[in-house]
Amino acid sequence: MLAAKRRLAALPRPLVATVFALVVLGQGLATPFVKDAEPQSAQWIVDIVQHGRWLMPLDYYGLVDRKPPLFYWLAAALAEATGGHVDETRARAVSLIAGAILAVLVLEWTARSLGRAAGWLAFFFLLGSYAFASRATTALTDMLMAALLFAVYSMIYPALESGMFRRRIVGAGLLLGLAILTKGPIVIVLIAIATAFYLLMCRRNPLSILTRGWPWAILAIAATIAAGWYIPAFLAGRANDLAGVFSDENFGHFLPASIGGTGEAARPVYYILLRLLGGALPLTLLLPALAMAFARGEFDPDRRKPIYFQLAMVLAVLFFFSAASAKRDDYILPALPPLAILFASLFTALTAEPESPRTCAAKVRDQTCLLIALLALGGIVGAIICASGNLGGLHLQSSDASYAAIFAQGFAHQDRPFIWFETVALIAAIMVTAGVWRRSAIEVGSGLAALCVAGSMVWNGAVRPIEARTRSQVGFAAQVRALTSSSAVYVAYFDPEFAWYYGPGAPPLPAPIARSGAPVGQRIYLVARPRELARLALSVRQKTQLVLRSQLAGAGGSPGLYQLPPAQPENGLKAASGAGK
Repeated sequence: MLAAKRRLAALPRPLVATVFALVVLGQGLATPFVKDAEPQSAQWIVDIVQHGRWLMPLDYYGLVDRKPPLFYWLAAALAEATGGHVDETRARAVSLIAGAILAVLVLEWTARSLGRAAGWLAFFFLLGSYAFASRATTALTDMLMAALLFAVYSMIYPALESGMFRRRIVGAGLLLGLAILTKGPIVIVLIAIATAFYLLMCRRNPLSILTRGWPWAILAIAATIAAGWYIPAFLAGRANDLAGVFSDENFGHFLPASIGGTGEAARPVYYILLRLLGGALPLTLLLPALAMAFARGEFDPDRRKPIYFQLAMVLAVLFFFSAASAKRDDYILPALPPLAILFASLFTALTAEPESPRTCAAKVRDQTCLLIALLALGGIVGAIICASGNLGGLHLQSSDASYAAIFAQGFAHQDRPFIWFETVALIAAIMVTAGVWRRSAIEVGSGLAALCVAGSMVWNGAVRPIEARTRSQVGFAAQVRALTSSSAVYVAYFDPEFAWYYGPGAPPLPAPIARSGAPVGQRIYLVARPRELARLALSVRQKTQLVLRSQLAGAGGSPGLYQLPPAQPENGLKAASGAGK
């Protein structure tokens, strides 16, 4: 046993951390797709693998990828290296690897800047943030972008104080170019805003950085790398108005619709803040202690600059995306790594010595951690009690009620993931209580970190997969294929999720068939939710027959399979010509 511990201790810290991060973040990796975003991304990966369209991949509906393609390139290369088949796991693998690398980067940067204990706490806090862990198992570009963004931002920190070596300039330029190929120029904007905020916190002129050579060298290298795709893509995409798509993605989403923006995903100015606070729970309960430490100057003076540096990125994300018209949940992701570092600093960077009285921030921190542990234990007990009753009196939304029911049933039946969570939660509560009693900040932080990681794992490994299976069309699509055989199947509107599981042969319903019905002599089926039947003309809708009704949850009602009535004789020729189109 002792020899095994010594061998484990001798392993490089990044290797141990990477393996642990992959295990924690990989929970629920094979969960079925739900909604549109992930299956559409997977379809672009399929197009690269099957048809070799690396420059501008298309989905099953012929729509071109609207984002730079690095994520899809990497996913396609991984799929080809593992047999050429694209499924949920392979489509998400790049995000999983990027998330693990990002967590290790947070560990290493924090360990160098704030100490080893702070590094490990920041690492575990990040893995225990639901908003971070859940995006490590999504087939979207955001996690890869966040990893590259954090890597570049961390590399320029020493340069702001003492200049940058040539090798570091080349590395930062390379990574920034790859980040642009993942999400576009937005990464440059976020780094620029965060750097300006940091210099202002240090009472330095942000414009002074423009007189140095290394920022321009980094931008030149990044622009050269990004041009390797942007220029050929713009030349090839003139017919598809790629320039207009690029403008909408990078400028139209920022501007409100009233002054020329797309108007897509427009939400109130406070939306990003609320999503960030909710996505980092329960750690966000530490924000009063963190604010107190900043306001009262209770951080160690020797560690304030790296803390301010990470605070600047959190503020940059909040400032930029709150000002933008389009606001999505994924936009908070770049703020989560620096936020985890800030929370870790509360346990390692306050000025008070062990023998001296605790600072006000430390007192608030400890009491908050006790409250979090108490709420966790109380939540477990409450879930068990609710399992014996019903949740109807809570008046929850459908998704919230579903999650609450899954938790209640898991604890009531004492399924293995929930038993594991209960055990860790009890141990964490004991650690937090003992740490507060002994005034050991590291012990308190370790207990909180264990609780967060356990909660993240049970949510992503047990709760989300169960919830996804109640909404995903994976089984329904298989039933539709078995019932319809070789007959034509349409969907009411653009539906990447159904198309992913059914195949590319289910296009949107042509308007002539929606107006007149199925062409004479043809059997036409329609997959639609109840409210989507409004697409059909009233005369067609009244004669449409329900063939199969799924029991799936979701907005608009459960999707069903319908057989359309034949067109009237006088309209048969028009319907047939519409089907040909």
